Order: sequence, then structure tokens, then C-alpha cells
Amino acid sequence: MNRQIEPLLGYNINVISHFLKNMYNEKLSEYGLTNAQAKVIYFLAKHGEQSQSDLQNRLYIKASSMNGIIESLLKNECITKDSSRKDKRTKVIQLTEKGEELDQTIWTIIQEIEAEITKDFSEEEQRVIVSWLNKIQRNLTEGSDQTDH
Repeated sequence: MNRQIEPLLGYNINVISHFLKNMYNEKLSEYGLTNAQAKVIYFLAKHGEQSQSDLQNRLYIKASSMNGIIESLLKNECITKDSSRKDKRTKVIQLTEKGEELDQTIWTIIQEIEAEITKDFSEEEQRVIVSWLNKIQRNLTEGSDQTDH
């Protein structure tokens, strides 16, 4: 039986994901951030304050991992964590001024990496690829609990 993994779509997406995570982590480490922490900062900057559980669910992060990310961001004074006015058991996460400044840096890094990975693609090719990736994402998320991944 001839088995080859290299032509498989999932394998290639995984390899690209690995390279991208390494690129992001290398650039973000200059600012004391990980890729996961940067995603939280970006999401808070875009959507405003969030409960910790909403962040966890919307970013597909396990509860145990989210606790570590939140603690690191608190320690580095990028976020605040307060009890909700509506429900004291719920913790609300919000960016600090330092977190907002880091969001600008994160956005610059995102743009630099995007320029690098799309340099040989037309705008139309980029739209098609993103459309295909969105379709794959829907295939993988429909009917499953993504907080375990």
C-alpha cells in the first residue's frame, strides 16, 4: 500500500500552522507575549470587555490554558480582571492602556506576516484561499465542542 501524507490537505495546513505559530511567537516574544496572549489582546481590543468564559469559548481555548493566559496578562498589566456588576461570580476581562498599546504592535506584526505569506498571491487568490479555509473551519466546527481544542 502506497501511503503519502505530503499531498494531504490537513497535513499541509498543519505544517503551515506550525510555521505561522513560530513566526508569531518569535516576533511577539520581543514584547513579552505569546501567540495565545496576543489573540486575547486583539480580541479584547476589537470587541471590548468580555467575561473570561466568553473569551475562552470564542477563542477556542481550554479553561486551564485560559487561566494561565489571563494570569500572565494580569502580571504584565495588560488587562484587568474584575467581578461583573450583574453576577459577582463572573469575571470580566478588560484591556489596560498598556494592553491597548500592545494591540497596535500586534496589528503591525499581523500585517508584516500577512505581507510575507501572501506576497506571491493576487487579491483574488487570497480571497479564494480564505473562502476555502473558512469552509474547512465550518466543516470542523459544526456540531462539535471546540473548547476542548
